[in-house]
Amino acid sequence: VLVSMAAGITMQTVLDASGGDYPVIRIMPNTPVAVGGGMVLYTTANTNESEVECFLDIMAKAGRFDCLPEKLIDAGASVAGCGPAFVDLFVEALADGGVACGLPRAQAMEFAAQMVAGSAKLILESKKHPGQLKDEVCSPGGTTIQGVRALEKGGFRSAVTEAVIAAYEKNFE
Repeated sequence: VLVSMAAGITMQTVLDASGGDYPVIRIMPNTPVAVGGGMVLYTTANTNESEVECFLDIMAKAGRFDCLPEKLIDAGASVAGCGPAFVDLFVEALADGGVACGLPRAQAMEFAAQMVAGSAKLILESKKHPGQLKDEVCSPGGTTIQGVRALEKGGFRSAVTEAVIAAYEKNFE
């Protein structure tokens, strides 16, 4: 089984280069695979069920896996593959805000990183929509809703959406 994780190299290109007879799995992992928390997107060609199961067993410690049609790999990679950099920026910005409010840098970074890890786990395990979870922490007239208001005023959601679209469009250049 040939496994390719070359960005921008289509399954057809891999098949053509290999003579077209080999089973191929194209993967798009992300950096959290280094700590077993990755999201690995994959698509297959010329594979059977046991080959895919063997691949998933070997790679299981990397994190979660999702098989996508190849036409969606670039879209998925724009979220899961580029997303860690976007989250890293967010964590750094949260820590900067904490430092501006008087927290030592190391504590601000730990608080922000753990909060992101816990929030992600809550979304995955509760199966609640992130908007519902946001609403559950925003008390009327409270501090959190004021922070959300400031993020919305700054175009937070639009900026994140545009970052994903920009990454997706770059795949086709």
